[in-house]
Amino acid sequence: MLIAHLSDLHVPATGEPVPGAADVNAALHKAFAALQALSPRPDLVIVSGDVADAGRPRAYGRAAEMLRVLKRPIVAVPGNHDDPAGFACFMHEIGGESRIPAPELCSVRDFAALRVIGLSSKIPLTSAGGLDDAQLDWLDATLTEAPARPTLLVVHHPPFRCGVGYMDRIRLVDGAVRLECIVAAHPQVLAVLCGHHHRAMETQFGGRPCWVAPSLAYAVSLDLRPGGEGGFSREPASYRLLHYDGRRLVSHLAYVEGTGAARPFRRHDPAEADVPAIALASSDA
Repeated sequence: MLIAHLSDLHVPATGEPVPGAADVNAALHKAFAALQALSPRPDLVIVSGDVADAGRPRAYGRAAEMLRVLKRPIVAVPGNHDDPAGFACFMHEIGGESRIPAPELCSVRDFAALRVIGLSSKIPLTSAGGLDDAQLDWLDATLTEAPARPTLLVVHHPPFRCGVGYMDRIRLVDGAVRLECIVAAHPQVLAVLCGHHHRAMETQFGGRPCWVAPSLAYAVSLDLRPGGEGGFSREPASYRLLHYDGRRLVSHLAYVEGTGAARPFRRHDPAEADVPAIALASSDA
């Protein structure tokens, strides 16, 4: 199974660039063109929050149009920029609603190879995230009911310190300790997928991989200074491609804009048929 893990689209309500800001519309146009051109095509698309930049209905309509073009099932969770009512309508429009009873804006989706559980970590009136006891009780019970079902957990806010001071101040705090205990207690959890930080990050959480997908809209600078405020950064846009073969889950970082067609390792020259491919590559260095 091949899964495209996208995050932080920040879709504007209109197609016009925002004066003085990153041209998110242009960035998303390139990103979705690249996703459409993938071969093989992903079997599933996961969006780990901040679908809309300001939670406006028109932004969710535009986001749904972009994602429908991919013609793949979509699992999405809300981020701190998302409006709960607008996001709920968006989920209905893309067919991403849970078929199992779940807390508001949380979901469970079953696919051939695995299950995806989405959690809503949005807290009103703040950019930080949290999970309450009712959500965590539900998560624990849902995992307990299907111990043999390989499962991905998706939550917008990363539940760990990353060293980027500004982002650490708005990470998932409330419920993070208990979430890690739940992950550790359920071996079927393959990985925890997050967004929010606008950078690719990897760590262990509850003994499982925790992967943060970069934003398709714009990057946050890698500012590891104590007390650093960070800022916007011009970096190549990327996303994660997860490959699951039924035994192992592997995360690849895929870039929206490549550097041209791949160069083959081996030439098809009969005279060089017995020369190792690595030698051919070295001779051109």
